[in-house]
Amino acid sequence: MYKQIGLVELVAAIQKKITENTGFECFDHVDLNTPSPFYFVEVVGKRPAHSKTMYRDVFTVWIHAIAQPSNSSLQIYEMINQLEEALTEDIVLPDDYELIMQTNNGIQTIKQDETKEKHAVLSYEFMICYGFKCKI
Repeated sequence: MYKQIGLVELVAAIQKKITENTGFECFDHVDLNTPSPFYFVEVVGKRPAHSKTMYRDVFTVWIHAIAQPSNSSLQIYEMINQLEEALTEDIVLPDDYELIMQTNNGIQTIKQDETKEKHAVLSYEFMICYGFKCKI
């Protein structure tokens, strides 16, 4: 029996890559009054994408960038650029899994929160193989 990757393992791999390559903290949950700037990761979808030879799943992940309170959009644009650059490198998964594809699906929204923090949401998809099919 093949074991699918857990959401905790996937989120941890994404967080590690973002933190290492941007220098900003990356969370999976944000407490009230967490000081900005930071990123946080949210898994919003999972679907099977099996092929003739592989067992694969595609995970849709939203990555939120939260800039410091300001009327300017400069910091949020810089955070978006840093995130996109950081994720040009593949995330590193545990040995039992193989990353097949890591796709940037673009900016979903940029808004200003009631705290005056600029908030951008970027969508990514990660296709992960967790086993190969074989004939006996």
